[in-house]
Amino acid sequence: MPKISSKKPKKKKSVVREWIDAIIFAGIAAIIIRTFVLQTFKIPSGSMEKTFLNGDFLVANKFIFHFREPKKFEPIIFKYPQDTYHPQPRDRYAKIIRPIYWDKKNFFFKYYKRRDFIKRIIGMPGDTLEIIDKNVYINGKYLKEDYAQHIDFRVIPKNFGRIYGENGNFLGSRDNYGPIVIPKGKYFVMGDNRDNSHDSRYWGLLDRKFIEGIPMILYWSWDDHHHIRWRRILKII
Repeated sequence: MPKISSKKPKKKKSVVREWIDAIIFAGIAAIIIRTFVLQTFKIPSGSMEKTFLNGDFLVANKFIFHFREPKKFEPIIFKYPQDTYHPQPRDRYAKIIRPIYWDKKNFFFKYYKRRDFIKRIIGMPGDTLEIIDKNVYINGKYLKEDYAQHIDFRVIPKNFGRIYGENGNFLGSRDNYGPIVIPKGKYFVMGDNRDNSHDSRYWGLLDRKFIEGIPMILYWSWDDHHHIRWRRILKII
């Protein structure tokens, strides 16, 4: 006689349960990819013109710096070092799962994360950098920069008076800076639009720990009036 199995047949998952499992898996995978591998990023200003325009949308490679260090002259995406790690005042917000916090005063959720910036690495650890009348010198040699542009005819002397730009930034060191020796683990970054960029000339050297990745693909672009810049769509950087 054939043996009768005592094992109970496995219950087949319902369609609803399969969908829930798939959604949870997709959500976890998306979080992992966004955190460690790829991230979308919107250019929020004109500080990198004409390389990147306000309204460009990029895919950033966040995995690359697990294998190598940042290189001189490459554009990088980083956390703005002057933003606090937690929303302020600290005792008002309780962390749930970063970047989601609980606002104890208003009894509601708050989404908070440090801003992402994009600039170009100009000075590397060990370099001596100086800016003289808008011209950059690295280790005493003039740096020819085809990617940089200057839109302001003025040349501001170093630490000169109280001259401010349209964005409220002090311009006394905009066109004349240094010389400084960049220490280990630090980088000097600048926007390509030199007369309109909030960068290392104003807030100091960038620590290696804030550097996240590099732009990889320009997948969408439109201007302030939402006119599509078709020539910039799906552009490999």
